[in-house]
Amino acid sequence: MPNVVLIAGPVVDLASAASALADTIGLQVVSAGNLFREHVQQQTPLGEEASGYMQAGHLVPDELMVRAVADALANVDGGWALYNFPRSIRQAELLTQSGHVPDTVIELVLTEDQLRLAVQHRVERRIELDPQLSERRQELLLMYMHSQENHQEQIEPLRAYYRTHGLLQTASGAGDFAGVTARLIPIASDGQRHP
Repeated sequence: MPNVVLIAGPVVDLASAASALADTIGLQVVSAGNLFREHVQQQTPLGEEASGYMQAGHLVPDELMVRAVADALANVDGGWALYNFPRSIRQAELLTQSGHVPDTVIELVLTEDQLRLAVQHRVERRIELDPQLSERRQELLLMYMHSQENHQEQIEPLRAYYRTHGLLQTASGAGDFAGVTARLIPIASDGQRHP
């Protein structure tokens, strides 16, 4: 079974893409965000340590984040689909040092037109859930576009790191989950043969 890292900008639904890929080829989905929420809710030693940083207004250190992710990956029986993590070269290096190297890293990308449509769709969904937000439609559109631009700047070093290691692949993140999954499967399978 392959071990896959999925990365994408904030308007791409990576959780659903990871779940669809995992369900199709039998991987276990791992989310760093979900892991930390569980640790904090269950008040594990790791959760209490992370809570201390968060309550003090600090970011959780990379070492602590990677420890949580590495522990989860160590308990996976078979392959895994890790999404939205790592987010920096430091986290990627620590993950490698912990013995968890992905077979492939897949970035789900959107063209400019697809990105504009995805942002509009995301804003309209938020307004459906909270109609009062309709007054802030333009502000929300700008906010999502700005967050996507920030993501591109922040992710470029990580992208270059994985490209240097021959692990980075790209796939279109546009369309329905069946289409996205169909594009992910051959990339993930090929990555397993060429670790």
